[in-house]
Amino acid sequence: MSKVQISNQLSIEFIRKLEQIECSYWMRYYREGKTFPTFSTILNGGLACAIPDVDILAMNRAIGLGTVQPIDESILQNILSFYRAAGSRRFFLQLPPSIMNDGLRHLLLSHGFVHHNNWTKLYRPIDVVDDQPTPGLSIRKIDEKEADNFGQLIFMSFDWEDSRLASWLATTVGQTGYHHYIVSKEGKDIAAGALFVEGEMASMAFAGTLGPFRGLGAQSSLLKKRLQEAFKLGAKYITAETAEHTDARPVRSFLNIRKAGFRVAYQRENWIYVC
Repeated sequence: MSKVQISNQLSIEFIRKLEQIECSYWMRYYREGKTFPTFSTILNGGLACAIPDVDILAMNRAIGLGTVQPIDESILQNILSFYRAAGSRRFFLQLPPSIMNDGLRHLLLSHGFVHHNNWTKLYRPIDVVDDQPTPGLSIRKIDEKEADNFGQLIFMSFDWEDSRLASWLATTVGQTGYHHYIVSKEGKDIAAGALFVEGEMASMAFAGTLGPFRGLGAQSSLLKKRLQEAFKLGAKYITAETAEHTDARPVRSFLNIRKAGFRVAYQRENWIYVC
């Protein structure tokens, strides 16, 4: 397994900003719950969110915990109470290394949490932006009129089974802070991606490419477009998340993001709990 170089120069305040921008853009998905019941709450300065009907950890997780104050027994009990009341079958806590210590690991283990895997948090300053188009592809910014198309493209790009997720994924189109894009090849829509901007921070949100059209540069095109948009909107930094990349388990999205000038901030530990 190769080791990915991680920045050790990030301040606690900047790490908090990286976590909080993700909380902000995920929160928008849990506002209405018309497609299926959704639950969210602010806990310990972070976001806990749940879709009990959908047993996917990405939709049942807590982000940004411990960046304002340490996680202790009472906070952990509040987290457990939230997910039990929501009815999630399982969930995980995503914890940056800046808050991890032996005491917290012991607390998590003593309550039945297990370290599941890591996700990689990346970031880059928004300064020089590549504005060269990807040959053979066109990209357009969309509004609410194409929300369903966006949701369907993202849904079909992943191996999810619950078709209701397509409608849920479309709900952020048109929301404050969000910007959505669709990539086409020869008139056929093949990929989609979202950007979220809040003040000086921006985040790459959901993105995906239909299976038969992967490897054609659609994600590179989306990365360029979202960097350009974030730059125009005045953001100073942009962040993204992927699964952890190793030689044994390469992650294409990680490689694409690294090519776009992103740096690895840290590996965020995912601690799973089965309710």
